[in-house]
Amino acid sequence: MELGLIVLVLISAATHPLRDLLLKDTAHPVSCYVGVALTWVILAALHARLVGQPLTVSREVWPLVLVSSLGLSFYYYGTLSALRRGNLSVYYPIIRSSPIAIVAFSWLALDQQYSWLILVGISLVLMGSLMIQKSPGGLLHDHKAFALAVMAMLGSAAYSLSDAGAMQKTTPAPFLFYCYILVTLTLAGIRAWEDRHMSTPFLGVVRGWTLAPWRIVFAGVASYLSYLFILKAFQLGAEAAPVSAVRQASIPVSVVLAALVLKEPRFLHRIGWASLIALGILAITQS
Repeated sequence: MELGLIVLVLISAATHPLRDLLLKDTAHPVSCYVGVALTWVILAALHARLVGQPLTVSREVWPLVLVSSLGLSFYYYGTLSALRRGNLSVYYPIIRSSPIAIVAFSWLALDQQYSWLILVGISLVLMGSLMIQKSPGGLLHDHKAFALAVMAMLGSAAYSLSDAGAMQKTTPAPFLFYCYILVTLTLAGIRAWEDRHMSTPFLGVVRGWTLAPWRIVFAGVASYLSYLFILKAFQLGAEAAPVSAVRQASIPVSVVLAALVLKEPRFLHRIGWASLIALGILAITQS
């Protein structure tokens, strides 16, 4: 990857964990993520207005909108459910291990070829990501949380591939506007299903917003700005697998934040394996 593309991705990676850090341990996490998704809809509309773009996408882009919104819904729900059951620094690395799914799908379905240096770099990144979360009780200490994290990882792979393709056909603001309308509706539906025993289940969504309004807004703004750097890299021709691998730089950031803010344990163990992630990223930068 070119240095300019790497810089864009690293800036995104440095800010990406803020959303999950802000929303972990909220009383109604699904409602909070609905709020984040709705924030993205508003920001995308303002973004389009600011740059003078119409909120329209071509017919050929709509399948990518649908794939991205579905992947994002799996990613959001899997992420918040996994983090509700376990530590940020344990399951966040699994969630961010989408490069392996992207490489496999691109090679099998899209006939994409990768250099040996990129594959070595991705392998080092994934090894470091998995070993960071290995605990004395075993790799799969909580099987359900692990399955939810894997679901989120596959969702991340799906929207990464779809977004990379979409950025060759359209621009970020209108694409994100329609994606996040669908994501907002999907997550609101999930929240309503969780509260289906209530007479007015959608009130649970609003009630969740009132408990952490500024955390939701800040998480939405931070994550929106962070992802714009990724979409810009895609627009400039970056491939989904290397971009997703370099984004793993967010893992050491999440480890540090989890230790300092959430007081999670085993900081030295995890930051040690994070150095392997850095080595893998360095290999990718040299390809």
